[in-house]
Amino acid sequence: MIPFKNPEKVDDVFCKVLTPNDDSGRHGVLIPVFAYRLFPDFIGYDPLSATNYEASITTHWDESEGWSQKDSKWKHYHRYPERRMTSLSPELLNTKPKNSLLIVGKYKDLYEYECIIIHPTDPWYLPIGTGLFHFDLDQEKVSGLSAIFPYSELVGKIDGPSVLDELVAKVKEISNRGFVPSMRSGDTGVGFTFESLLGIKANSGKEPDYNGIEIKCSRSNKPKNKRTAQTGKQTLFALVPNWGVAGDRKGLVQSYGYWDESRERTALYCTIKIAENNLGWKLEVVESEGKIYVCKHGERIVQYEMSDLEAALESKHKESIFITAHATKLASGEEAFHYDSLVHAKEVLFKEFIALIKENVIGLDFAIHMKEGKARDHGFLWRLENKKHLLRLFKYVVELY
Repeated sequence: MIPFKNPEKVDDVFCKVLTPNDDSGRHGVLIPVFAYRLFPDFIGYDPLSATNYEASITTHWDESEGWSQKDSKWKHYHRYPERRMTSLSPELLNTKPKNSLLIVGKYKDLYEYECIIIHPTDPWYLPIGTGLFHFDLDQEKVSGLSAIFPYSELVGKIDGPSVLDELVAKVKEISNRGFVPSMRSGDTGVGFTFESLLGIKANSGKEPDYNGIEIKCSRSNKPKNKRTAQTGKQTLFALVPNWGVAGDRKGLVQSYGYWDESRERTALYCTIKIAENNLGWKLEVVESEGKIYVCKHGERIVQYEMSDLEAALESKHKESIFITAHATKLASGEEAFHYDSLVHAKEVLFKEFIALIKENVIGLDFAIHMKEGKARDHGFLWRLENKKHLLRLFKYVVELY
């Protein structure tokens, strides 16, 4: 469908509905975190350093005059933090009509990108918009939507609606209702209410919620147009380590814990990441051995096989949709939700899990103590420090609205 000059070179494709702030120069095009994997790693990147980073990339353009190939930049700005493609095509980006599409085809095994701008009047615009983002006639709400997907989805055609198409239609129906009173009080109300509206019974098992697709709901105190990236920790999965010199749970807390004066017990509660914490704990990633060691003052105490971590991640996060609801209080005092945001994600990327550990974003929580001579724990939890990075764990992501 898309007229790439070298389609045989294109692997994955990034697409964004451009905003007025996306341009060719210093601002460039803002890239969502889930698309970072398409771009080169920054040499010497230190997540704790207040430093801007940049890497060279090559972009290819189809201009009436000017650039056909350009030396462009991939930049990380620590202040925000955010990442952008910069030094792009001024002819195409700086004169774009509202809601134009940027299509970026990444060449296989290269940091080269074929870039196409599609205007709303272009015959390809609506087929791409409806097929990828499920556009409808209301084009006011699409600015900034983005996606990463395989090139085959641009050229292939599935006969009839898919399970995702069916689910998206139902989600939009629910969204069009506006605020809906919560059907259950407490933290679980946002998910329970949504699944009830969808006609799904509560699912306490491991099976996906809707014909193979897992549904994850969260709340926000702001509407979508005023919402920034979600913050706060996100538990990914729990996994018991290989005990190493600790021996077992009891050995871990007795040998390496501390005395909790307020609760009068030996305990070990802390988050352990690649940067050493105030108790001397840190993670050591040794990819050549396929292991991650949990160290205290440089001594390897317990360890994880990367293959076990990968299996745990894939079993917990397969194909999913992420729903965000604007939460408010009604005059009666009960909570109500407007389900106003939907993201579809599939195919877990374990290499991004490792990358996020190295960036000090993913860590391991110890939550263990001694009680009546026995070790009690709340699970050995692998957690994201910030929810905004969650979508980086998936190979393909589409912001549907």
